[in-house]
Amino acid sequence: MSLTTAIDACDLRALIATHCGAPAARGLGIKGGTILDPRPGMQEADPSFSVWRNRAGTWMWKKRGRNAGSGTAYTFLISLGFSGPDARAELLRFTGTPDQGFTPSTATEKPLVDVLALAQEALADLRAVTHRDAEALRRRLSPLHEDHPAAKDLARRGLWPPSELDVAALGNDLVFAVRGPTGRVINFKRRVHGAARSKYSVMIPGHGTPAWCNPRYGQASRLLVIEGELNAAAAWRVIRELELDFDVQGLPGTDTTPFLDGLDREVWVYADADESGERMRARIQDLAFRVGAPRVRQIPALAEGDFCDVLGRAGVLALADVLHAEPHQDVEPDSIALWPAQLEVQHAARLTPLLGVTQDYAGWPLMARS
Repeated sequence: MSLTTAIDACDLRALIATHCGAPAARGLGIKGGTILDPRPGMQEADPSFSVWRNRAGTWMWKKRGRNAGSGTAYTFLISLGFSGPDARAELLRFTGTPDQGFTPSTATEKPLVDVLALAQEALADLRAVTHRDAEALRRRLSPLHEDHPAAKDLARRGLWPPSELDVAALGNDLVFAVRGPTGRVINFKRRVHGAARSKYSVMIPGHGTPAWCNPRYGQASRLLVIEGELNAAAAWRVIRELELDFDVQGLPGTDTTPFLDGLDREVWVYADADESGERMRARIQDLAFRVGAPRVRQIPALAEGDFCDVLGRAGVLALADVLHAEPHQDVEPDSIALWPAQLEVQHAARLTPLLGVTQDYAGWPLMARS
């Protein structure tokens, strides 16, 4: 238990400064941050070494890309070349933890999975698309017109015109922006027209596969986490037209991670009625409770198909009973308390319309007409 106590007590920022030099830890605040890899021989031009504190209070690290790695203060020392016993001894010394010896565990049960720590690790890879990357992609795209195969596919799903999606065409394929809770573009996704498998792919490598968040995310008291970006767009159309009190996150796959921002509200979960969908339901429920959600509701799988299938076939009202929640109640302006995410949206919008949320859907970068 001495090593566990030392790991929990260790300030990884101070450990980095001690073993790699004080300049190496610059940029790490009270919540951590992302810095250049501080380890000798790991020099890099762009910051890719993330440090943060998990919900249990333990400092963690993760290196993205080349020489990737992750873990606690103990594994950080191992990555510096310490042997296991030497890393243990150094942590005990550094934190002033008494050495109570090491007793091998005889337990046969698997340790509990920390869904929050896993989510934080997965989300550490996400970063906003730069203006340069967005412009480079835009030069490859063309406007999406109603007679385009991808537009006809959206129409069959009830998503044309695509007011919920920032879209463009790449050949016969659909390209749409995926924005995070703050409205910043995290990546662009490509949906291959007519493909039997692997229909989706990210357009900018190295930025992760984020969840799709609705425009002006963060203003509702409930959150719907749903499998599939187009299902999320379909749900948002229903929510917007019926004025329901929901935000939406659409996961690109059942094994992917939602943003933690806003997961501390009442959460509703929708996934397919298959094994992977059931695993997603259980994982999102556990994660929401860990983040602080007061309650989680599971929406039974639809017998008639996904949200976008039902929307395209039967319209908005066919999904009204699925999201049987009270309509959104407007709040008096004096009582509105903006989330940090909303403040960042306003700031991002002032900096650059390309990467910030705009109130006019037609002004979204991929919606622009040449």
